[in-house]
Amino acid sequence: MSYIPMVFAGLLAISGTASAGTHAATTTPAPVTIGSRNVATADPALPRPGTQPCVVPLLTKQRFGKTGNDARMDATPHTFRYAPPAHCPGPWAKVVLEVHFAVAAGHQYDRTASIWLNGVNLYFGTTEEPSPGVARSWTIERDLSDYSSLLRAPGNGQIRINNWLGKVFSSPIRASARLLFYPADAAYPAPRVPDHIYAMNGKGSMPAKLDKDSNRLAKSLVFPRNTTRVYLDLFAEPQAHDEFYYVCLPEATIRRVGRPRSNGSLDRPRTCGGGSFREVEITIDDTPAGLAPVTPWVFTGGLDPFLWQPTPGPEALDFVPYRVNLSPFAGLLDDGKPHTVAIRMLGTPHFFSIAAALLVYQDRHATQLSGAVTRNTLATALPTPIVTDNLKADADGVHGGIFTRASMRYVIEGYVDTSHGRIHTRVETAIDFDNSQHFGHAPKHHRRHFSWQSARVDSTSTATAHGVPTRNLHKHIDYTLEARTLSHPGHGTIRHRGVEIRQRFARRIVQQQAGLSPFLSSMSNTHVGAGELTFERGVRTSYSSRHQSSVQNFRYSNSLGDCYQAEVQARNRKVTAYTHGQGCLVPGMLHWFVHPDDSPDSFGWRH
Repeated sequence: MSYIPMVFAGLLAISGTASAGTHAATTTPAPVTIGSRNVATADPALPRPGTQPCVVPLLTKQRFGKTGNDARMDATPHTFRYAPPAHCPGPWAKVVLEVHFAVAAGHQYDRTASIWLNGVNLYFGTTEEPSPGVARSWTIERDLSDYSSLLRAPGNGQIRINNWLGKVFSSPIRASARLLFYPADAAYPAPRVPDHIYAMNGKGSMPAKLDKDSNRLAKSLVFPRNTTRVYLDLFAEPQAHDEFYYVCLPEATIRRVGRPRSNGSLDRPRTCGGGSFREVEITIDDTPAGLAPVTPWVFTGGLDPFLWQPTPGPEALDFVPYRVNLSPFAGLLDDGKPHTVAIRMLGTPHFFSIAAALLVYQDRHATQLSGAVTRNTLATALPTPIVTDNLKADADGVHGGIFTRASMRYVIEGYVDTSHGRIHTRVETAIDFDNSQHFGHAPKHHRRHFSWQSARVDSTSTATAHGVPTRNLHKHIDYTLEARTLSHPGHGTIRHRGVEIRQRFARRIVQQQAGLSPFLSSMSNTHVGAGELTFERGVRTSYSSRHQSSVQNFRYSNSLGDCYQAEVQARNRKVTAYTHGQGCLVPGMLHWFVHPDDSPDSFGWRH
């Protein structure tokens, strides 16, 4: 959390009254209509300052998907020119990106969407699948306040949605985007933001494709010689077979028992290998500098496309980046020499799309600093998954279980001598990964497949000056995904499958600034969906679904008294119930500077 809410947390704890800058507003999700088949989520709207924003349009109703009778891919980026708002020169209390998407009724896959400015990623996510009789539209919001230094100068931007149109997949996608700049004043002060943003992307400002351990996304640059802190915002989107990495099996297991599909049937078509463990490694000059978990996003075409109509899974349409603290390396990066920051995927035999940005803070009272890395246990402790496999194959298929576990613990420490004295930074991280899969038989030729996966992160970043801790950030993250399928072959090419999916994305944060009361926040985003799917595979593919139901629940609270709770229920692909504010003393109250989805900020401080 930025220095602003830490100050306000202390003021509120001491006085019990609101002070300048503590203004709160009531926020609700996008309007939810009972009976609607349009996209409906329980996610909170982004709270805003009370100042009048300046609006900068980026693009308006851009169409993605070429016309014509033959199937063709529209892979051309749509470009735009950006200029900062003339009437809001900054500093800004907050900067918000709004993107509105619409997909025409018909058939279409979920598509990856991304927006870039001068090579820096501003948005990364996927699109909602339509229905033959239902067009769908939705809006995403992203707090870009930490990217203010990028937005102070003109630039060239582009949006990418590689959309395929043809005789079957006929729905074009349209997108509009704009930036809103909220001026700072005494009541809504500007936060301390990074001084530089450096892009890390693939060729032509697009996500990089990392398809095996040896491939890297690398950026070589000379950092400012007065660098004090460095962070990496990271997106890692699973693609191709890796989209379902949580049900992938080791190659040795596949050679022994065959290739069980996610529905439990035993055959030997193309499917995913490499096991279920995936992780992201960040290096500086080929030395391990941090790890990041892979978020188990399930896109709106995943496992059962009907489960996500009208409510998608957590973060499926709007990815939340994982922020890695690289500040222990700041003193090393101050030497005026080129340094290479690199990203690689651990465990993937297929590929991930990667987008990232480096956020750099400088000492504004010194031109040249020095320092060093003093401890790095990650350099000799990269994760190795442990697999326990008792799967067996017989005439009826695969049965038994396979269990994968990986546990990582590391500490990285370093210092930098600043104009305010020596700052020592310690980053301590624990990541625990567990995946269990069970295959079995059921009466009447049914086959069962159960998959459970959890990735848990506990990370503590501590900065110490003059021997006294000056700031401390502890975050606990839990990504849990549970999927159950019960399938049977039916007749001919007909297949039937019952699917149940449970997802939970949760974060708890404790932030402490020297001399102030700690700031605590808690977020939980859960989705439970179930249905029966009948599909036919032959010359053409058709689907039908019945007994579909889903529930999404979003909860957020913090030590300032902010509280948000909402729930959306759906059955047979339309909204049946919506509640908001239950369990909150003041429903939907959120201070303008908080991150209700617990998306990252850089825990700024005075210097």
